[in-house]
Amino acid sequence: MGKIKTFIDYVKAAKSELDKVIFPTTTEIKQSFISVVVVVTVVTLFLSLVDLIMSGILKAVL
Repeated sequence: MGKIKTFIDYVKAAKSELDKVIFPTTTEIKQSFISVVVVVTVVTLFLSLVDLIMSGILKAVL
C-alpha cells in the first residue's frame, strides 16, 4: 500500500509542477524560428567566406 501512495503522490507533484510551466505562444515560436534561421544563415555565409579566402591563400602558397 505504501508504494501505491508514493506513486500517487509523485503523480500529483508532477502534475502540480507541469501546471506551473508557461508554454510559448505561436507568435513567440514564429519569432524564435525566424531568429534562428537568420543567425544560421549569417554564420553560414561568414564561414563560407572564410573558407573561400583560406582556400585561396592555400592555393597561392602551394
